[in-house]
Amino acid sequence: MRAVGAIILAVWSTWLFSQPAFAEKRVALVIGNSAYQNVTRLANPANDSGSMSETLKSAGFDVVELKRDLKVNEMRRALRDFSDRVRDADMAIVYFAGHGIEIDGTNYLIPVDAVLERDIDAFDEAIPLDRILTVIEPAKQLRLVILDACRDNPFGRTMKRTIASRTIGRGLAKVDPTSPNTLIAFAAKAGSTASDGDSKNSPFTAALVKHLPKPGLDLRKAFGFTRDDVLKATNNKQEPFIYGSLGGDDVALVPAVTVPPSATSPVDANAAIRRDYEFALQVSTKAVWDSFIRNNPSGFYTDLAKAQRDKLGAESASAAATEKARAAAEEQKRLAIEGARAIEQARAATLAREAEEARVAAERKKLLEEAKVAAAERAKAAAQAKAAEDARLAAEKAGKIEQARVAAERTAAERKEALEEARAAEAERAKAAAQAKAEEDARLAAAKKKVMEEAKAAEAERAKAEVQTKVANENKDPDNKPIGQVATLTPPDQAGEAIPKSDKSSATDIPRLLQVELRRVGCNTGAIDGNWNAAAQKSLGLFNKNAGTKLDAKVASVDALDVVRGKTGRICPLICDHGYKADGDNCTKITCRAGYEVGDDNTCERIEVKQRKMPVAKLTPSGARDAIEPRDQNRSLTPQGMHSSHHKLLPGEPPNGTIQLGARVVVQSSACRTGQMLELIGGSNTHNIPRKKRCIAAN
Repeated sequence: MRAVGAIILAVWSTWLFSQPAFAEKRVALVIGNSAYQNVTRLANPANDSGSMSETLKSAGFDVVELKRDLKVNEMRRALRDFSDRVRDADMAIVYFAGHGIEIDGTNYLIPVDAVLERDIDAFDEAIPLDRILTVIEPAKQLRLVILDACRDNPFGRTMKRTIASRTIGRGLAKVDPTSPNTLIAFAAKAGSTASDGDSKNSPFTAALVKHLPKPGLDLRKAFGFTRDDVLKATNNKQEPFIYGSLGGDDVALVPAVTVPPSATSPVDANAAIRRDYEFALQVSTKAVWDSFIRNNPSGFYTDLAKAQRDKLGAESASAAATEKARAAAEEQKRLAIEGARAIEQARAATLAREAEEARVAAERKKLLEEAKVAAAERAKAAAQAKAAEDARLAAEKAGKIEQARVAAERTAAERKEALEEARAAEAERAKAAAQAKAEEDARLAAAKKKVMEEAKAAEAERAKAEVQTKVANENKDPDNKPIGQVATLTPPDQAGEAIPKSDKSSATDIPRLLQVELRRVGCNTGAIDGNWNAAAQKSLGLFNKNAGTKLDAKVASVDALDVVRGKTGRICPLICDHGYKADGDNCTKITCRAGYEVGDDNTCERIEVKQRKMPVAKLTPSGARDAIEPRDQNRSLTPQGMHSSHHKLLPGEPPNGTIQLGARVVVQSSACRTGQMLELIGGSNTHNIPRKKRCIAAN
């Protein structure tokens, strides 16, 4: 019966392993990055990935995904999608060709859009190798990562280090896979770089596609043959390396071609015993091994079973001996504790005494601390009282400041209201002045119109009288009556008489009108009498000086009248009499306090009572006298009575306070004779110096 079962098992195994494909699922992800955007383009990764993809497809893999020139987001998405395929797979392979980098012991695969300006940018812009290992971890039999990414990295030369101690290695760093049945193949040993090659494929990938698809060739041998070919191709400059481990069974990408055994082939008699041994090995207890030995008293597998049973017995004896040693150690410890009890009691007494001393010290310390707390409370209360007093004083100060602010705002409001009222009054005054000027202009226009009409009427009367006279003459002398109509011509010598009387009448009004306008703009302080005398000429000269015009001051012309009328505001500054000061367009009287009076310069000066000195006559040399007093009829004549600045002013003399001390002013005055002018030398009431006056020749 056992022989028949062995025959059936052999036939079933032959049928199973002779099938062209295993029942296990095999998947692969192939990535080739050549078109790097921020560093030099790599030529071979695109070709290498294509060759590896074809190799895996020919090896009968169920899924082979080929991705090229992936950006960081695309690379993450490809790994995420591939993880779904790995979930129920038996064998998973990830192949990557492109740039890789090691930063501080961690390996990263670099997408084509990486910049890597700083070392910490790798966390966001690159894919760590650990993530790929996590993706393929669900595979049941084999997990394989092949990295042809140890090329000389151009990012490391320009990358900035945020921490000086952080290292950027040459090539990739050594890795130790933590999951079983995991292999990681580097194109070059850790810490060294791989060549991109001058041919279609890199030396590493060219050797891989040569040896991996060999049927029945174990992966470890295939990578060994690949190592030999790469060393030979690079003159021992590049040595591929594998990290990780596999079990004792051969693992080939392409299974070996098995020839079905013929019907006459001998059947393995130990197949059933080997199967029973493997089952017993999985349980591995003394009872199971005793059962196997009873059912199979002799043979190779029986000897193995006895060795396993003896091993379990030795392990049990060792465990028992360990337990016994532990119990002996505990007993020894207990005895040591019993023997040390007296010592412990003495030590306890000592500790009690020390504890009592510590308690007393603690009580004393507690009292000191309570005293400190009481002192701190008193200091706190004093500080709070002081703070309350400071707050009260600050509140009072703030209240006073607020009251002062309110008073200042009220004063400012009152001042503003007064200013507004003054502006309103000024506006009313200006409005009244404008109305008065308009009325004066209307009156002058009406007067001018009336004069023109009277002149026209007088001209008409004169023409009528001439016609009547002519008719009367013709009637008296009929012989002189002209034949037909005769034109009336004005003789040349009578052309001046043809000027209308209205123009002559209006010309006599121009001086008075001009005096009125000069008074309006503040340049005429004299009488408005129609006489264009020296005072009126001086007023027009003042207008020229302040208005910047060049009118002829000797003549009261219509042009001058039009120019002055064109000025809407004051032109000449306001000049007030002695004892008065300018206040806008008005003169206000100067008021001095007790003991002071207004001086010649219109300032309040202290009243000084001094004894008046008698004048002393001085002889003047003839040369000096000639310089001061003109000879003959131009001899200087002193006006009647020499007056100081405290006496009545002479006709034409400026008011007191308008001439500075020592200043010389010459004016016209009726107090002097014909052809003479009044000379004035300024004095000072403060220094009791009277103003000097005398008449001098006009030339």
